[in-house]
Amino acid sequence: MTLFHVLGSDIPHHNHTVLRFFNEVMSRELPTDAPRQFMVVTTTPEALQVYTALHIETFTSKRALAQAVIQRAADRATRFFFHGQFNPQIWLALLSGKLRRQQAFWHIWGADLYEEGRGIKYQLFYLLRRLAQRRLAHVFATRGDLHAFQQRHPRVPTSLLYFPTRMPEAAVPAGAYGDDFTLLLGNSGDRSNRHIEGLQAIHAQFGDKVKVLVPLGYPDNNHAYIAEIATAAQRLFPQGQVSLLRDKIDFDTYLQLLSGCQLGYFMFERQQGIGTLCLLIQANIPFVLNRKNPFWRDLSEQGLSVLFSEDVLDAARVAEAQRQLAQCDKSSIAFFAPGYLAGWRHALTLSERERT
Repeated sequence: MTLFHVLGSDIPHHNHTVLRFFNEVMSRELPTDAPRQFMVVTTTPEALQVYTALHIETFTSKRALAQAVIQRAADRATRFFFHGQFNPQIWLALLSGKLRRQQAFWHIWGADLYEEGRGIKYQLFYLLRRLAQRRLAHVFATRGDLHAFQQRHPRVPTSLLYFPTRMPEAAVPAGAYGDDFTLLLGNSGDRSNRHIEGLQAIHAQFGDKVKVLVPLGYPDNNHAYIAEIATAAQRLFPQGQVSLLRDKIDFDTYLQLLSGCQLGYFMFERQQGIGTLCLLIQANIPFVLNRKNPFWRDLSEQGLSVLFSEDVLDAARVAEAQRQLAQCDKSSIAFFAPGYLAGWRHALTLSERERT
């Protein structure tokens, strides 16, 4: 039996996090006789050479990788562990039977579980994808995503698993409360962040005596959407209180950015941005979630206070949330290291073992 780990879309920041985790952590926590095999879509294959404990094959496009998966799936003893899944050809291969149920394990990253696109083309694809998602050997996800998945596919086996978030060795210091109340709005330039709704909510809750930092460097080619955000920001905060960060931000710079914030504000209606949420929790910086974001289940399960965008918020409420975060035992949080290692040991043991 051969297992291939599949990173089927070119998302460098997530893919490098997974590869680094397997290279540095799981190769030690759960060693194998031969290097684990990865199939990765990337335009910069040379950047993956640093992961010397892994055997990595690279592909220039999602379609090329999907074709390779289909070819290898003809050997029914071959399995695939899909990390995230933003590759339509893979879903279609599952639906058509080119990829069999017993061959496919999926770790949900969020986006492929939710259906935010509009139009007939999207609706047809979502229907096909839902049908394909019934044809999986096992699904791994956060508590909230498992709850959403099981509403549609109660017969598919599932297990709790958290993305191996990259964390700094030392916590980011929380921003001091002063004249500049600074908020981080969203975690990327994708429309799922609902930035304009966020700006409206921030203005309604806190007025214009704030600073708002908006990371927009990912994904590429989102200039039209950034222009919409800029127009809304100028209308609501005409004194330049909103900073649109249009360039990609490296990890250390991002940590420095967070250190100047007193609150995160996230309007997405799906699970995403757990990496940013973990960094904020570690730094005792509270954050606001959309009530439709299922990750609230995970936060509540860990005894962490949750602020919702529908709540009445002010500086005193935010300060109380910060105090509660400062008092919690972060070493026991299931989606922090080392808490998430147990889930990964289980997931790999399940997917790598020979069936008897």
